[in-house]
Amino acid sequence: MPIVTAVLIAEMLLLCATTDGGKLPAGSRPIVRIGLTGALLAELAIGGSLTIERDGRVRLIGAAPDDALLADICDAIGGHLAGKRLGRVISALSPRIGGSSERVVDRLVSESVLGRDRPSRLRPTRHPVIDLAARQQVVDEVRAAAAGGIPVRPEIAVVLALALPCRLARRVAPSRGTQRAAKRRMQRATADAPLAPDVAKSVDQIVSAVA
Repeated sequence: MPIVTAVLIAEMLLLCATTDGGKLPAGSRPIVRIGLTGALLAELAIGGSLTIERDGRVRLIGAAPDDALLADICDAIGGHLAGKRLGRVISALSPRIGGSSERVVDRLVSESVLGRDRPSRLRPTRHPVIDLAARQQVVDEVRAAAAGGIPVRPEIAVVLALALPCRLARRVAPSRGTQRAAKRRMQRATADAPLAPDVAKSVDQIVSAVA
């Protein structure tokens, strides 16, 4: 079965948000862009490269990842944003790395999961889903986690936790009959995930800052 190579949390979040034609749900675009920045920071926290102090300040720990995008984030934080409070880092990070959304989209385009379509100068570029199977594999795992009854890996837990502030609850739990229970699972996602206590605290702070 096709699968995206080295899927980041931010990629999974974007794939859950994007329609086949490359659109985001009405009204969700600004918060999804913020959510992608939060997802990238959560990736670093889970990977042991970043932590959020009790006072909300961001601190790099350990070595930077080999992944080019994550390494660029570490460079941006280390060079300009180290010791800043989390809210400041989330608001200032995206332009320093060439746009969180743009970088995540570029990764998915390079993997041939998304396309790049600009019909004219007057119409914005769209990124339709090309590899529907790869996107569906991600969506299926996220929706299964929202439905409950299966072990949830940390990366999927972060996607669930960010779905609520990013206004993606209906995308993650499309059945009206299960949405209320799914929302409760999204609220508890990181608490129920196999995360070390200090990592869980950092991730929870990131989710709260996005919200």
